[in-house]
Amino acid sequence: MQKLTRTQALIGPMLGRVLAPLCGLLLGLASPTLSAEPLLHDVATKQVAAPPGDILSGVVRLPEPEDLGVVSRSALIPVELPPGGGVWTRSLANGARAVLFPGDPDAWSVSLLSPDGIERPLAQCDEIPGVTVGAGTGGWIAPGRTLEGITLPMHRHDRQPVATESWTLRIASDRDAPGFVLIEPGGATELYTYTQDLAAIVGSPVVLRSELSNNAQVVRAWGDVRSPSGVTRRVESGPGNAAVSFVPDEPGPHAVRVHVVGRDAAGERIELTTQHVVHAEEAAPGFGAARARIAGTLIELSMQAGHPGRRSIVGAEVWGARGGVMTPVCWLARVCDSERSLTLDARWIALAGVDPGSLELRNVRAHDVDSMTLVAFEPALALEGTLAGLAVPEAPERITDDMLRGAPGRTSVRAPMSTASSRAVQPGHRLMLIHGYCSSGNPFTTSHFSGDIAVFSDVNRNRSHDAFALEILSQSSPMKSFGVAGHSQGGMAALHLSTFYWSGMDWAKGDRLIQTVGTPYQGTPLAGNAAVLGDLFGAGCGSNGDLSTSGAVQWLSTIPSASRSNVWYWTTSFEDRPFQFDFCNIVSDLLLSDPDDGVIERDRGQLPGATNRGHREGWCHTTGMRDPAQGTDSSRNSEINQRARR
Repeated sequence: MQKLTRTQALIGPMLGRVLAPLCGLLLGLASPTLSAEPLLHDVATKQVAAPPGDILSGVVRLPEPEDLGVVSRSALIPVELPPGGGVWTRSLANGARAVLFPGDPDAWSVSLLSPDGIERPLAQCDEIPGVTVGAGTGGWIAPGRTLEGITLPMHRHDRQPVATESWTLRIASDRDAPGFVLIEPGGATELYTYTQDLAAIVGSPVVLRSELSNNAQVVRAWGDVRSPSGVTRRVESGPGNAAVSFVPDEPGPHAVRVHVVGRDAAGERIELTTQHVVHAEEAAPGFGAARARIAGTLIELSMQAGHPGRRSIVGAEVWGARGGVMTPVCWLARVCDSERSLTLDARWIALAGVDPGSLELRNVRAHDVDSMTLVAFEPALALEGTLAGLAVPEAPERITDDMLRGAPGRTSVRAPMSTASSRAVQPGHRLMLIHGYCSSGNPFTTSHFSGDIAVFSDVNRNRSHDAFALEILSQSSPMKSFGVAGHSQGGMAALHLSTFYWSGMDWAKGDRLIQTVGTPYQGTPLAGNAAVLGDLFGAGCGSNGDLSTSGAVQWLSTIPSASRSNVWYWTTSFEDRPFQFDFCNIVSDLLLSDPDDGVIERDRGQLPGATNRGHREGWCHTTGMRDPAQGTDSSRNSEINQRARR
């Protein structure tokens, strides 16, 4: 086992507690668990279809890139000291709040320099009027006092607006001791940054565009890009240019920190940053033509093969002419291996009342199954081959289940399935409790559940939604049927499994199939921040593009309304107490928009088309935050238990 440096040993646990990871901890308390190499198995896939309404409403349409950006009102500033040590300073304006992330807490000597030049060590700063200094893992630090039992090398400083002059944060060290300072200036201006294109392809430019609110102007922008192999480089934009561009030279997650300096409407200097995960992939071959072959009342649509050994989610809209006007027929999708194909049930043609000879595919796309990066796209494909022999049936009275998902055993892919997973699950009809990304264990209070339950366990792991879904499939294999209680990414993985693969979920009986709490259906900005901080300190379970704001919404665009209707979900946030500054986590509060649960913003926890069971205050994402962990709510757990399918 690789030996940790002193810095990694100190900072890993600190980051795990401070940034409270997705579905447990954003950056975990331990390295990912090693397991045996997964073997390839035949996995039965569904032939996913959705009605025309899902196309027209945008449910299964690719999102616009400019809608997938990250909002920031803070700046994550690297502390860079020369090899022999030195001094680093940064001005703190009125109302500013700052958090220090020292790589080695013993290496930094921290002080505040007043406008009149008086320097005070950090330990004496509580004596300064209007300045609050404290440290902790989640509780509010009231003015004039600090929390007890502090064990983490993280400090928070709040500057109250009691004077017009700015103060200066001063960090000195006798050696090279890197770290970060997270500063929230306290002004009204926000930074919004988005990736210009959905595709991130090796060898092609990736452009991130930034905007400042409230008529503020960008003066300068640059980006610090850390590649999957650990090489960091800086890319500059031109003066006044708000676009940062880099060319990924290898596949995998690239951690990008966009840094913008500007002027607000009053001419005051502004400095803000956003953090991103950009998962680059090799470009996939194009689709060529769609070749149609009739198989009874089914039409097999085959396209040019993709990369050998690579799986992708292939989706396409089907359109046809009715009365001379092109109209949507349905949307099709499937998890494919290198052989890319879709299956069209002729009953969709009958329902739409279109001419079979006029059919074409539109907005044909392929996403890498493990990163959701768009690797191939065609606006339209004509169908090759005759449909003259197609027997179009009578239009059905309603859309049936087999029209939406095909039949078991008709299609499959070769996919990796773990053989080292726990097999403690017994046969039966059960409710499975599923944790999330990088979790150290089951987040639900097991005693709140009765009847047949199963506890999913895949601790300290980082998996894509697809790999996570296959792990659920593997661990659930002894059961005849099951429903799901999912926490955070566990809810997304269960929805992915239900949408694209056949499993025991398809035979569950009862009321609610999937019930989730704290699930980032539309991603979380903390995914980018975790990538940047985790890369610096070598801690945590690594980047996960499926949980980023861009990756999550691209994934969501492959989930039709019929699948979403099987989900019941809750969101939570800190208790909003009068006349207090409230939060779940003292650090993530500077990186998220209220209300949030310390990891997930309420707005990004929404799943359109599912049943929203409401938002509850007083519950945070996980343990170690100010309010109790959301998985320990006895009343919600009781409802989940009583209403679950099994």
